[in-house]
Amino acid sequence: MFGLFSKKPPECPIDTDTRLWMEQAFVWLVQEFGQNNILTKSMLLPTAEHFPIAYDGSKDSFEQTAHIVARQMEIDLNNINLELYNESIQEIKSDYGFSVFTIPDESSTEQLTAGLYFGKNDAGAFDVFVESTNLKDPEKLVATIAHEFAHIKLLGEKRVPFNDESLTDLATVIFGIGVFNANCAFREIKNFSARGHHTLGYLKQREWGYALALYAYFRQDKDPAWINYLTPNIRSDFKKSTAFINANTDRIFREKYNPRKQP
Repeated sequence: MFGLFSKKPPECPIDTDTRLWMEQAFVWLVQEFGQNNILTKSMLLPTAEHFPIAYDGSKDSFEQTAHIVARQMEIDLNNINLELYNESIQEIKSDYGFSVFTIPDESSTEQLTAGLYFGKNDAGAFDVFVESTNLKDPEKLVATIAHEFAHIKLLGEKRVPFNDESLTDLATVIFGIGVFNANCAFREIKNFSARGHHTLGYLKQREWGYALALYAYFRQDKDPAWINYLTPNIRSDFKKSTAFINANTDRIFREKYNPRKQP
């Protein structure tokens, strides 16, 4: 009878395979970039203190932001060729020998690329391109730059033999920029002309919550102030993940990930 009132143990908000992959990948990233470095590195937050920049949509604000993110991720900005591109302008070839350029409706929920990484160019610099509409959204701008710079840390520094976008997303957490990428992972659109959502990155909303919970657990931040900067959905997933981790400390970072064979 009294069992009816027993408290249900906290459940992990993500599936077991994803959880084990994420924990194993987290440990690998820690080994690659240094445990002490990650424990002591300050986390970047969407504040004027951390980003004292006038976000006026200019290329200067873009370059200043890139400088801060590069310093956080221990990258020499002199080794990067930063460029802006505009994906919202689409070219349509006509039958009359000329092209027509169109700009999609701003209310469209169609997913466009936010940034591009091309590796080293002929001059020996890493080509990183960022879509120009990000200049209107400082948080998304930081998230996009951080993701593309994470490609440099993984692919550019030859730490991995092939591209893994989920691992690239997770690397932003290790470098203390995860709040930005997590917040941009899922954004609802609600206005008079459209309803929908925008997404950014490759980890899903709940996976970001778990990734940040692992980060806090690893750093022994029991009640980190930075969770106040998370969007409500991410904060909720972070708390659920933290509850699960605290109830299973004997398992976290200890279980091995063995991908299930596809039938």
